Amino acid sequence: MIQVENTYKPKYIQLVEIIKKDIFSNKLQGGDKLLSENELKRKYNVSSTTVRKCIDILRHDGLIKRVQGVGTFISKPHVKRSLEKILSFTKNMEQVGLEPSTQVLEKMAISAGEKYSEKLNVKPEDSILRLIRLRFGNKVPMLLETRYINLKYCPDIYDKDLGGSLYAIYQHFYNVRLTNAQQNLKIVFLKEGEANLLGCDVSAPAFLVTGVTYSEHEEPIEYEESLYRGDEYEFFVEVGH
Repeated sequence: MIQVENTYKPKYIQLVEIIKKDIFSNKLQGGDKLLSENELKRKYNVSSTTVRKCIDILRHDGLIKRVQGVGTFISKPHVKRSLEKILSFTKNMEQVGLEPSTQVLEKMAISAGEKYSEKLNVKPEDSILRLIRLRFGNKVPMLLETRYINLKYCPDIYDKDLGGSLYAIYQHFYNVRLTNAQQNLKIVFLKEGEANLLGCDVSAPAFLVTGVTYSEHEEPIEYEESLYRGDEYEFFVEVGH
């Protein structure tokens, strides 16, 4: 039974306050799994309607998030990513204390065509590598990444283990160091296939990052089209000195 002093409050409000207290006292921390609906019903002796109203409020307040097919979790602080610095996903995850991992969904040599030949400064008939990867932090999908890699500078990269940092592969195998990028950022809404891969609801907001990354010799090495989860990431720029 819910134990509170103000018994005139609706039960779903009382349940919200109990869970919020656990979150703000760090009894429940970012990344912890919230009890299931049935477990909450049994623990607090309340109805399904009460639990659902409570969960709706907590989700609206940004305190919990649902990972499709996995469960509902206490929200973690957003992963911060600068728009002004080149930083690999692997290092970004390590900076915020998350364990990075990767699932390679596709790696295929394709013709550059008009769009990517212009981006990568190659001929339309030249081959480039299309690499699609799902990136995880502590086993939670964070980023759906598509990269088009210039094979002129990395001719046999498709033979490498592409489950880790591409930036490390560029430097170690091809002596290519990425130093600058031209990137665009906009908000989009996830389509069904994208949402399923990222464990989000259909039409959930995401950050779409596109742009070319260059070597220290101003060579276009790759073009990116990546979807960052809107509930996991926060992009920022620094101004002034």
